[in-house]
Amino acid sequence: MHIKRKSHNLDARLLRRAQRALGTPTETATIHEALRAVLLGEDLVAALQSASGHVQFRPEFVKQMGRERGRRQ
Repeated sequence: MHIKRKSHNLDARLLRRAQRALGTPTETATIHEALRAVLLGEDLVAALQSASGHVQFRPEFVKQMGRERGRRQ
């Protein structure tokens, strides 16, 4: 991994919330994991768009995802 040192002005509350949600030990790990999550989200959106009309989610899966999301907030 190539490391690039940067200095940014970050919302401290937002960073703490992300750190708790992600369960990361440091601010740097939080930022790295958040960036990975954004990229994963982009990949998921692209995959869902390409599968549009070809895949159907079972209702129980959608409900479970809603419960999981509620636990993280």
